[in-house]
Amino acid sequence: MKIIHQDPKEGKIKVKVETLDDLWHLYHIIDENDIVYAKTLRKQSQRSDSLRPEKVQAIPVFLGIKVEKINFHKFANALRITGPIIYSSREEVPLGKYHTIAVEENNTITIQKERWKKHHIERLEEAVKASQRARVMIAVIDEGEADIAVVREYGVETIANIVHNLGGKRYNADRESEEKKFFHDLAKTIMEIMKRENVEKAIVAGPGFTKENFYKFISENYPDLAKKVVIEDTSVTGRTGIYEVIRRGTVDKVYHENRVAREIQLVEKVIEEIAKNGLVAYGLGEVEEAANYGAIETLLVLDELLKDELKEKIEEIMEFVRGTRGNVVIVSSEHEGGEKLKALGGIAALLRYKIK
Repeated sequence: MKIIHQDPKEGKIKVKVETLDDLWHLYHIIDENDIVYAKTLRKQSQRSDSLRPEKVQAIPVFLGIKVEKINFHKFANALRITGPIIYSSREEVPLGKYHTIAVEENNTITIQKERWKKHHIERLEEAVKASQRARVMIAVIDEGEADIAVVREYGVETIANIVHNLGGKRYNADRESEEKKFFHDLAKTIMEIMKRENVEKAIVAGPGFTKENFYKFISENYPDLAKKVVIEDTSVTGRTGIYEVIRRGTVDKVYHENRVAREIQLVEKVIEEIAKNGLVAYGLGEVEEAANYGAIETLLVLDELLKDELKEKIEEIMEFVRGTRGNVVIVSSEHEGGEKLKALGGIAALLRYKIK
């Protein structure tokens, strides 16, 4: 994401959307009653004469709408913002009518808030930093099958599954031929995704020797790709294997500033502390009490809580924790760590000291 212009006096920030991750960040930045300005298309009816039906055409217009609904459609690569029109660059588009602005990659929008809160600014800054980092790719492979995922800002997205039937006998000539086809297919898919998703390195993992055989194959046939591949062990394949790579910290070794890896590891730390009755609080009541004692070292908040009726209460706790020099981490609900935090009530804290 790029910040194009800021007007603190009017509470306006103009940004350019560069990636799908940016749309997810905007989903958590834009709130109800904010005003969003953007170029959009508005359908207008035109009657050519009384005998013919109305013709509907879409006209380009610059609109400002007061936000009532916002939806993130990650599979459609769009953020849809709906509300009444409060500003229009064309007289024929009436104010007060409802309109939906579809925000996509490479679009520019202006967000106006009565008050920009600290977590909004932090997320905006994180989006800007993230756009300058290459993404992480994980391919978990075993005999004749591979699952490929990209670790995005909001979570893990599996984007390819490759399956080849290698045959029954392990050292059969046909089997070796099919394995080479599988490796060629996998290498080409990885290279295409790396180019498309701005990935500089790929972690190739799995439970058996297939990953080593694949690495040997690409070293001989795709030497430039081999330089960008890191090998890792897992006990299983599939999505579980992908998350095992993340929990092991391999992503952090490859990219030191990865959001999802950090969030998952912090949630795992919370669960470890709960298991040993250690320095932890979870659930709104316990966390609020710990905050009042100034005992919170790191506060974890599920992003969904900042969109529901608990929003104001949660924001108060976040500000209080920052005031006592605690860290606040907003955890995405789109990955395994977020699912586990949700099961704990959506809010938890690692403590400096016990309060009971």
